[in-house]
Amino acid sequence: MSPRRDADKNKDKRGSGKPEKLRGMAPAPGGPEAVWRKLGHLVKQGRRQDGAAALEFALCLIPLLLIVGGILDYGESWYMQSVLTTASREGARYATRYKTDPVTGQRLLPNNLNPTVEAWVNTNFNGLLPADTSLSVTPGGSGYITGTTGEPVSVTAAAQKRWFVLNHFVPTLTNPQPLASTTVMACE
Repeated sequence: MSPRRDADKNKDKRGSGKPEKLRGMAPAPGGPEAVWRKLGHLVKQGRRQDGAAALEFALCLIPLLLIVGGILDYGESWYMQSVLTTASREGARYATRYKTDPVTGQRLLPNNLNPTVEAWVNTNFNGLLPADTSLSVTPGGSGYITGTTGEPVSVTAAAQKRWFVLNHFVPTLTNPQPLASTTVMACE
């Protein structure tokens, strides 16, 4: 037999044909080679991107929710101010219109209207505001008492805005924040 075939035969018996030292045996269970292999495996495992997207989403979601909450909070205050402006304007219009008593035919004074200015505004506008706002309506002016044509009648609509997000980040916002609107019109 040729020496080449003997080497092939030995290769088949032993695996690679290299002596055991050179081929590398499995490291001892508690030896330094086992520790290095385990650390290498853990480092490779730590490089995986499985949870990276979830973590990035969670980190971006918190500021996004704060921004959206602030926009909603400010939007609600803007809406409430708009409702109060409309309520005071319509209350003043209701008070200044010339109305007569159906029995006597005489002019009704704004402070003698039925329903009153306060009740009329509350009935028509209280449902448009959040439940915890406590709408208050205050009519006034010389025309409210006298009913004289050309005299001013003022109606003030006020409510309390409760902040949910913004008062924690903007120190000048008090909770509750008073909102009000006043409209002055002349009696007809």
